[in-house]
Amino acid sequence: MKRRKYITDAEHEKCKKVASVFSILEEDDIILLDVGRYGFVALFYYTPPHGFDIVKTFTDSQEMFDYLWNEWLDSQLIQYAETMNMGDIDYDQIFEKLPAQKQAELLNQQAVFRKMADIKDV
Repeated sequence: MKRRKYITDAEHEKCKKVASVFSILEEDDIILLDVGRYGFVALFYYTPPHGFDIVKTFTDSQEMFDYLWNEWLDSQLIQYAETMNMGDIDYDQIFEKLPAQKQAELLNQQAVFRKMADIKDV
């Protein structure tokens, strides 16, 4: 029986770079795993005894980058909301309440991450 591959070698290498950049998310209960010929798996938000709330598989580096970028940005907004005692508001509202300089800083981080992961702007 021939073993089927679900990700190209080139895409696998690109995903490795993305995973490396977003390994900082492990602090936020997001684990990135290289599962070889299947691509990469992201495990989100572990809660005992049930396990991870979300399991997402990636075989495309751009999709992986975009998804993890949004997770990173959301985690930054949550941290800000907690420090400012904003209560239970959505991410867009938190972002709008940020000072313009902080908004620009967060958005500029996307370009930094793109460069580190060698992902082109689309």
